[in-house]
Amino acid sequence: MLQTVNTDVDDTDQEFDWDSVQQQFSLSPEYIHLGASQFIASHPRPVQEAIERHRDALNRNPVLYTMAHEDAAMQDVRIAAANYLAMEDADDVALTDSTTMGLGTIYTGLNLQKGQEILTTQHDHYAHRESIHQATQRTGTSVREVQLYQNLKSVTVEEMVASITNAVSDKTRVVGIPWVNSGTGLKTPVAEIAAALAKINQSRTDEDRILLIVDGVHGFGIERETFSELGCDFLISGCHKWLYGPRGTGLIAAAPEAWQVVSPVIPSFSDAFDAYYNRTERPKRNNGRLMTPGGFHSMEHRWALLAAFQFVEKIGRDRIYARVHQLGRQCKEGLAAMPHVTLHTPLEDDLSAGIVAFEVRGLTTGEVVEKLLQKNIIATAAPYPISYARFTPGIYNTPEEIDRALEAVQSLSER
Repeated sequence: MLQTVNTDVDDTDQEFDWDSVQQQFSLSPEYIHLGASQFIASHPRPVQEAIERHRDALNRNPVLYTMAHEDAAMQDVRIAAANYLAMEDADDVALTDSTTMGLGTIYTGLNLQKGQEILTTQHDHYAHRESIHQATQRTGTSVREVQLYQNLKSVTVEEMVASITNAVSDKTRVVGIPWVNSGTGLKTPVAEIAAALAKINQSRTDEDRILLIVDGVHGFGIERETFSELGCDFLISGCHKWLYGPRGTGLIAAAPEAWQVVSPVIPSFSDAFDAYYNRTERPKRNNGRLMTPGGFHSMEHRWALLAAFQFVEKIGRDRIYARVHQLGRQCKEGLAAMPHVTLHTPLEDDLSAGIVAFEVRGLTTGEVVEKLLQKNIIATAAPYPISYARFTPGIYNTPEEIDRALEAVQSLSER
């Protein structure tokens, strides 16, 4: 646990004990880990211990422990997620195994009609784009992609909002956007886009109201907005990245009315099962419990997600936001100052989160990642047709590690 962390200090207090946070992770000290947060996280000690506690109990008595804990433990996780997102009803949270599962569950379950369209961006991850593609193939709806900005170096919130709203047509039923683009680190102004779409929806019927779906995985765990502050209909995220939750966990948060426009794709083991078992009427209103895919999952991981929420809440979301942005700014400013480096992430906090994308003149992205690895610095390559190297500093990193990583990039300068 974090017994040594002084949680009474102000969120901006420079004396906060980040060393004790770093000590909660079992990351190899041989490397500077600047890729795990956005790829797949190392479990902090409280999460490790929760997983082992559940796993040990399951191995000792799988039937009795599952029967005694499954419903309550799942609901505890929903409650923790709802509290983290400041949602009123924990049943508006569905639990999944990943962002990809969440996106597929919602887009496949959408009650779309032929003649409607999905509007998305040219900057979304494959999992989001493919979920949309599958939905259009199944329903006969169309899809249009919009370019959010003309030049990343001069992009503004206003430009991105206008790019979406100007592209909306009478056919548009869904707008799908990323909270943070994992290729460039650009943060999309979700709340502003949601507000602009809400104005358009004032003149629409409920059946034609535009739904806003957000792939939130690279904002969730860093940024401070609550679900209502974001204003979207669906927020979909994995929990094994910036939240440092158990691997193979994720969630879907949705507004109560938004749940009514999707249908379950995989049978749930919750209220619908209870209705079948007890021969009672099926629930009339959909919710996150009914949209949680049933079957046996890695239960010890899913139940241990509660420990991840407790871990980050104990540190404090304002502290985490400030720390990740501070380290990210250190990365961005250092890289931007190097003549042989092109930074592909905006410097401003309101336009970026935790991902810092860059390229080095004369080297491919693969070569950059490999040369840094030879110096024991772990970076990643963005999984896009145009791929940049990425640093993604997390709460276990230090300013000194960022300095060493920047020195390594500096050494890649052409001689």
